[in-house]
Amino acid sequence: MHEDQSWEQLEQELWKDKQRVESIPVPEKIDLSILMGMQQAKQQLAQRQRRSHFRWATSGIACLILLGLFFSIRLSPAVAAYVSHLPGMEKLVELIRDDKGLQMAAEHNMIQPIGASAEHDGVRFTVDQVLMDQKRMLLFYTIRHEQPGHHVELNQVKFYNQNGEQTTAGYSWSSRGDNEESRSSLEQNRLDVYWQDTTHIPDALVANVTLTVDQKQLDTPFQVSFPIDKRKYESLKETVYPLNQKVTVDDQQFTITKIVVYPTQTEVSIQFDPANSKRIFGFDQLRLEDEKGRTYSFWGNGIVSTPDGETGVTYNLESVYFEQPKQLVLKADGIRALDKHKLQVVIDAKTGKLIKAPDSRLTLSAIRQNQDVVGIDLSLQVGSQDENRMLSVGNDLTDDRGNQYEYASGSTSSRPAEEPNKGYLQNSSILYKRKTDKGAPQEYRFTLEDYTSRLSTGFSVPITGQ
Repeated sequence: MHEDQSWEQLEQELWKDKQRVESIPVPEKIDLSILMGMQQAKQQLAQRQRRSHFRWATSGIACLILLGLFFSIRLSPAVAAYVSHLPGMEKLVELIRDDKGLQMAAEHNMIQPIGASAEHDGVRFTVDQVLMDQKRMLLFYTIRHEQPGHHVELNQVKFYNQNGEQTTAGYSWSSRGDNEESRSSLEQNRLDVYWQDTTHIPDALVANVTLTVDQKQLDTPFQVSFPIDKRKYESLKETVYPLNQKVTVDDQQFTITKIVVYPTQTEVSIQFDPANSKRIFGFDQLRLEDEKGRTYSFWGNGIVSTPDGETGVTYNLESVYFEQPKQLVLKADGIRALDKHKLQVVIDAKTGKLIKAPDSRLTLSAIRQNQDVVGIDLSLQVGSQDENRMLSVGNDLTDDRGNQYEYASGSTSSRPAEEPNKGYLQNSSILYKRKTDKGAPQEYRFTLEDYTSRLSTGFSVPITGQ
């Protein structure tokens, strides 16, 4: 059997393994450390889902997207051979292990070695390498404390051009949390940067980085300047598939307008029909599949999707740029959707009971009101396929008095339901801060951003070569 055939079979098996892992229940007597790790991963997945539509960081507000579970994919032999002889590349290999497209970009000499550092307060921040194209930049960095036993972590980042002007870009990075393993005084990670203005990428950047040591923010930012070698990607023009392919499922319609392939990612743009009776939240296992059965999906790193106008969303998948498949099919196993008249949840502020909810699976555990702070505790019963898809209630809390609120904090957890064969119970606690004082409300309202109800089927749409 040829090596490339073995690799293709391995990819297919890993895709099946990923689906099997997601459906495995957690034993009640599992080792405590493993259970805590799995619980943390679930919370991180929920945070990622809540913030999938991120804000562009035009005023220095960075979007922190927590990583989900890693499903490791073996590096291709070509990539392994390419990076094996380069010093300091071992961590980069680990950080792109989950993405076939980035592996191919590395193989095609798109990595830019940097090695620029800034140091103070016994801490050094280093930009190790950059892998980028005209759409996205992956910055690989190291934070090192001179003394052992400290938890070091990236807290905030801003980018400036040579003229001191802040760039318009969206950022995401991972968080390890504060545990014994993370207190190694060394953090090696990657920062994903998504250009908003792709026509004016500067020739050099200044990274203004704020760090924390033992969860305490350092007062002085770290400033690191580094050049951008545009020759690495200027000749690699994006590939555009204009489609305008309409899809109808259960009388709900959406249009796959286009697919654009860059060396670092594939963008799938979908517009939803405003006349739909249901709001479509998203797709289960959205992926591209080629003629050899290889799949290109989103494996948990970076930004899941971004808004595209008033009624559209652009989904980010692994890049097929260097693969050049003969056939491509866009598939999804399921479509999450809910009747538009069921999107709003209403709570009686006096009795602490739900007045309106999509169905009986959503319940109100408690409501806490203390001066200008409102806490809402919700529970949602879900099946095994949604164990890690946490309830997303949005940040638009309102009341019948017209008060304004802002999201303060939140936490989520998931556990097996007490009754056998009843799936899982997801608990969500959200704190809001009231910004106005227009009197005590009778009702609170918020709009669901996602929910675990689905249309009858997914979809499969040929893209090329059919």
